[in-house]
Amino acid sequence: MLTYIEMAANLSIYLVCSRLILLGIQGFLSLRWRHPAVYIPLFLILIQAVAAVVYPEELTGLTACLLLLASALFLFFKGEWYLKLSASIILFPIITSISYVTQDVGSLVWEYIFNRNMNPYAETFLHTFTMFLRIPVYYFIYRCLKNWLSDTVHLLTKKMWMVIDLVSMTSFTGIISVIYSCVTANSYLAYPTCAASLFTSLGCFYLCTYMARAVKTDMELRMLSYQKSYYEEIEKNQQTVRKLRHDMKNHLNIIGMLIADEKTPEAKNYLTELNQEFAVTAKSYCSNEVVNAVLNSKEQSAAEAQIRCEFQIDLAEDPQMEDIDLCALLSNTLDNAIEACRKIPEASERFLSVKARCQKGFFSYKVVNSKANEVTEENGCFVTSKKDAGLHGIGLKNVKQIAAKYEGYVEVSYDEHSFTVVVMIHG
Repeated sequence: MLTYIEMAANLSIYLVCSRLILLGIQGFLSLRWRHPAVYIPLFLILIQAVAAVVYPEELTGLTACLLLLASALFLFFKGEWYLKLSASIILFPIITSISYVTQDVGSLVWEYIFNRNMNPYAETFLHTFTMFLRIPVYYFIYRCLKNWLSDTVHLLTKKMWMVIDLVSMTSFTGIISVIYSCVTANSYLAYPTCAASLFTSLGCFYLCTYMARAVKTDMELRMLSYQKSYYEEIEKNQQTVRKLRHDMKNHLNIIGMLIADEKTPEAKNYLTELNQEFAVTAKSYCSNEVVNAVLNSKEQSAAEAQIRCEFQIDLAEDPQMEDIDLCALLSNTLDNAIEACRKIPEASERFLSVKARCQKGFFSYKVVNSKANEVTEENGCFVTSKKDAGLHGIGLKNVKQIAAKYEGYVEVSYDEHSFTVVVMIHG
């Protein structure tokens, strides 16, 4: 009976710890499948990883924990491989340190305080209590993951994650080497390393946030520059309108005199020049100022490259996205499209089509651009010829990460003459 109680108590503790780990991981990685049945094998693997017994002078528990954690991340979660690798490197020292210390503390208390003389009920209570101590620690880790990583993953590049991995490798290799080299009689000597590994991993979480803030600040400055240019154009247009109203009487008198003198061609030329002089440059595509600012900036860049543009924007409501993400999505796709069009020798063959719609929380966005070079796919990434290597690939990675953040998806297609990107995001 006592054995069953202990097993039930330990299983409950492992289940809670696994749940907290899963919630933390879901803060920056999405499950590959959403069917409830998927949680059964996933929890079984995570429970085994949490329950792995880590003893000094041996690598069995360490190896089992690492393999189980990596298997859970790579099999059940979608996303870039380097994100899963980073999660494995950062989380492994945490799980290992917690397992080692809580397991070893109970053994030391049993051996040195009670001199291995405890009744079965006391031993069960001691073991269960030390296992229970894992729950508040894992809850703290979960809160750190949620607060520091949930909104930063899509902002960091592959190189940034590699830098974080290099920092994490110190705790990753340190915990393995110290536990393996520590003798059983002095198992407590590994405690400082376990604590250091735990704090190093937490430091990596915060490092992610710090780096993401820098990236986000740069994106905010870029967005503000778009808006500044847009507002400057609006002010310029307003000044033009005021000037037009002030001189309207004189312009009408001149046109009237030309018509009265039957100088119709001259009157038409005067109207044409007048129209060009007071042409409005800043356009309002919708009520969203971020969209207007980005589209005006990119349309101007396209015009300078002699790219024919067709914009169909129907945003009855604002997309349910942060302004930074919306700006990044539009900028990445349009920058790639414009750069691809620039590579076409004949200006008459350059075109760019943009369609956007948002109704009832559903946001759809489509960009079609002409292209001249062949597009190939390598490891799930689209690249063009050597001159354009990575042209669409870099921007599309960011776009896919943004879409994934809002549980949307990206479709990419191309033919001999065009390249198409479609983004769908449900509210």
